[in-house]
Amino acid sequence: MSNLVTAELKILITDDHRIIQQGLTIVIKEYSNKAIVSYANSVNTTLLSLKQGKVDLLILDINIPGGNNFRMIEQIKEIQPDLKILLFSAHEESTYALRYLKAGVNGYLEKSASEEEIKKAINRVLIKGKYYSTNIQDQLFDTYYEGANSKRKLHHLTNREIEVARFIIDGEGTSSIGEKLDLQASTISTHKKNIFEKLQISNISELIDIFRMDHQM
Repeated sequence: MSNLVTAELKILITDDHRIIQQGLTIVIKEYSNKAIVSYANSVNTTLLSLKQGKVDLLILDINIPGGNNFRMIEQIKEIQPDLKILLFSAHEESTYALRYLKAGVNGYLEKSASEEEIKKAINRVLIKGKYYSTNIQDQLFDTYYEGANSKRKLHHLTNREIEVARFIIDGEGTSSIGEKLDLQASTISTHKKNIFEKLQISNISELIDIFRMDHQM
């Protein structure tokens, strides 16, 4: 691996699972023994940590308390606009990566990534400012040459509709989704209606199938 960062690094890991925090720390220390690693387990604790001092890299899970939405990237950037963010998520790369990259993150990794891939992603983000996996490079190529990459049905949904759809799949009700996204129940109902119309489906089972098929493409 070339161009390794040799200076002292301050890295914040935001994940609400201690075993993930510990595992990432081991990989980070192998990458740079000068790294100073700290932890957060929610959006609120992340924002508090960032207000307390400059961080070189934030490794961020999407599905954390107060998260699972694109607004958290805006909140983070409001505190440290130049902060480099590497998403480390169980959510499918094919569905979420490009959306979050456009929202301002610097890289996206699925939690199934190997240790070497994690080190590579950290290095690319710190040195080059961006990390694109092979799959994401293919998506960028397809999007450029095909316009809307129409084979993937989920690309027809807005970022907010993707958030709502994910909560629906997870079994959340309208009121619960509204509370999590700080929206009125009527607004959530409208989003749900639009999702079903755009995808031309009539039930949650079909929605689940589309998410599964989109991930397999």
